[in-house]
Amino acid sequence: MTTQYGMLIDTTRCMGCQTCVVSCKLSNAVPGDIYWGRVVSPDGDRVYRPSGTFPNVKLAFRPELCNHCGSPACVAECPTGAMHKRDEDGVVLSDPDVCIGCGTCVQACPYDVPRLDEEANRSSKCTLCYDRLAADKLPWCVQACPGEARFVGDLNDPESEVARLIAEKGAKPIHEDFGTSPSVYYV
Repeated sequence: MTTQYGMLIDTTRCMGCQTCVVSCKLSNAVPGDIYWGRVVSPDGDRVYRPSGTFPNVKLAFRPELCNHCGSPACVAECPTGAMHKRDEDGVVLSDPDVCIGCGTCVQACPYDVPRLDEEANRSSKCTLCYDRLAADKLPWCVQACPGEARFVGDLNDPESEVARLIAEKGAKPIHEDFGTSPSVYYV
C-alpha cells in the first residue's frame, strides 16, 4: 500500500484567526502577495460575517489549502510536467526549474489553489510541508493552529490518527463532484 498524505480540518475548532495562513507564508518564504492557504466562510460569503439571527448566531470558517488530489487536474494539464504528484507520498508539487509560468495549472485547478508569481514567472502552491513530514515534523499550518483544528497523516493507513478521525467524524472533502479525489477532509 502506498502512502497518501492528507489532512482533516475540524471546522468546529477553527476560530478564523488565520495563524495557519501566516505561519505558512512566513515559514515557507512565500513571495509577495501570494498565499498558499486561505480562510473562507463555508457558504462562500464574506469571512467574519455571522449567520442566523440573535440569539442563535453562528460564525464559521473553512481553512483551505492544496487538496493534494489523487487525480490532480493541475498535473493533468501542466504542459511541461512541472506540476507533478510524488509517488512516495501523494504530495502534489510544482518544480520551479521546469515551470514556464504559463498559468495552465492555475486555470485547471477547480479549487483555485496554484498561484502565479508573475515576478519570478513561476507557479507555486502548498507543499504540505512534505520535507517536514519526512522528518517526522508537522506542517507549519498544523503546528501553528491554536485551535488544534488540523490533523495530518497517511490516509491509506487505517491506523493513522487522521484516517481514524476522518472515519469517526464522517469527514468529507469539499467538491468531491470535481472528480479529483481530494486528500483534505472537513468536519
